[in-house]
Amino acid sequence: MPAIPIEKIVRSRRKTIALEVTFKATLVVRAPHRVPQAYIDAMIQQKSAWITKKMAEMRARPQAHARRYEEGEVFWFLGRPYPLHFTDEPGDTIVRTDRLEVSRALIPDVRIALQRWYVEEAKKEITARCLYFSMMTGYSPTSIRITHAQGRWGSCTYRGGLNFSWRLVQAPLSIVDYVIVHELVHLRQHDHSKKFWAKVEALMPDYQQRREWLRENERLLKI
Repeated sequence: MPAIPIEKIVRSRRKTIALEVTFKATLVVRAPHRVPQAYIDAMIQQKSAWITKKMAEMRARPQAHARRYEEGEVFWFLGRPYPLHFTDEPGDTIVRTDRLEVSRALIPDVRIALQRWYVEEAKKEITARCLYFSMMTGYSPTSIRITHAQGRWGSCTYRGGLNFSWRLVQAPLSIVDYVIVHELVHLRQHDHSKKFWAKVEALMPDYQQRREWLRENERLLKI
C-alpha cells in the first residue's frame, strides 16, 4: 500500500497522538512535542486501513458549491437559510431579517464583509451558549475565542481556553451545542477515551446523532 501523505503535523503539549481525516480527505496528525517522526509513521501504517476508509467516506460526502455572492444566493445561520439581498441603504452594515441584507456599497468586498459579520455573530451566539453550558456543567474555560480555523470546529488549549471556528455558527443550534459540550468536556478529559465519551453522553445523550450530522454536512458549512 502506498504511503499515506500527511497534510501537516501539529505538535503541542498534548499527551497522545490523534489522526484526523479532514473534510478535504487529507490527514492531519496531532502529536506531543517529543514524539519522533518514526513513531508517527508507524502509527499511520498501523491505522492505514482506517485512514483510507475515512478518506473515501469524505470524498463521497456532499460537496459544497463555489460561492458566487450573488443576489438570492442562500447563506446559512444557525441552521436556517437566508437569501442574500443587496440594498441601496448607505453604510457597511449587514442586517439579518428573513434575508441577509447587504448594502451595494459592500459588493466589491462582499466576501470579506460577510465573513466579518459571521465572526461577530459567532462571538455572540457561541459565547452565550458556551457560558450556559459552563454554568450547567461547572466546566469553566479560561477564555473563549472565535477563530478562522477550517479544519477543526473547536479546540481546547493546554491552558484551558476554548477556540471555535466562526463557520460553526452556520450549523443548527443543536450542532453548535454539541461542539461546545465536546470542548468543555476536554477541560476535564483531554483525550477521546471511553471516559471522555461517557461524560459527553451524560450531558448530551443524543451526541452521536449530532456528531454524525456534522460529519455528513461539514463540507456544506464552508464559505
